Amino acid sequence: PGHSTDKKGPQLSPFMNAVCGGITGALEITCTFPTEYTKTVMQLYPEENKKGAVRVIKETFNSRGFLGFYRGYSALLLFSVPKNYVRFGTYSIVREGPLKENTKINNFCAGLCAGAAEAVFVVTPQETLKTKLIHDKLFH
Repeated sequence: PGHSTDKKGPQLSPFMNAVCGGITGALEITCTFPTEYTKTVMQLYPEENKKGAVRVIKETFNSRGFLGFYRGYSALLLFSVPKNYVRFGTYSIVREGPLKENTKINNFCAGLCAGAAEAVFVVTPQETLKTKLIHDKLFH
């Protein structure tokens, strides 16, 4: 009785939310890039795709070692940090501004704005560059 169910801890500024998002993005891409690399190689080269993922992984490891899975990683890392920075920052700014009231629709709309900003400003250029870098670094 008398206790609020709305538990709000310390609130981070939009800038700190964005910084935390950037760090999260760096960790995410470091963990997932080998899978992304394998997928991209298979998409770019039909002969590699026919071999299957397991064989592509084995051949990459045998010819280039563990770090071979990180060819093109630096570019993706450089985009992953801003991608999450934009997503977390936009969400926080929108929630502190026009969608301040804590409703489900406002939460949905803030997420929609964050995703749209991320897609327009980071994801589309990132995917284009990632594919080009993996292609260029793989056989050149």
